[in-house]
Amino acid sequence: MTDWRIVAAQIRAFDDRREIVKAMRKAMREPLPTIRTAIRARAISTMPAGGGLNRWVAASRINATVKIDSRRVQVRLKGGRNSRGGRSDMAAIDRGRVRAPSWGHRTKASWHTVEVTPGYFRAPAADAAGLVNASIDRAVDGALDQLRG
Repeated sequence: MTDWRIVAAQIRAFDDRREIVKAMRKAMREPLPTIRTAIRARAISTMPAGGGLNRWVAASRINATVKIDSRRVQVRLKGGRNSRGGRSDMAAIDRGRVRAPSWGHRTKASWHTVEVTPGYFRAPAADAAGLVNASIDRAVDGALDQLRG
């Protein structure tokens, strides 16, 4: 394993460092389609199908943010969805709680909490940590090859 501080110092000293960092970010995003598919498949299989909650959750947007600085590399996944009343609380759904109206009622007092299987997002993302770590290692190795070559 390569020390990230040494790589960061070498990149800062290199003239075309923007190209290297861009290539590293691209390499770190490579496993994202696989992770998205796993999260959506888990939502379909674990969320209740009645009323279409599983399809609704699976259709949520899943974004990745890649941050590279001199001390660490961070890949953060974030899921979200817009609803009629604003932003949906996908983190609460991942924790196992869904707010839903009673059937046929749309008043403020008719909403209740429904328990669902927790971890539709966290579990596949944690399982894919090895893919992300491997992509980070490949990105760092590619950057070192560019620096040395």
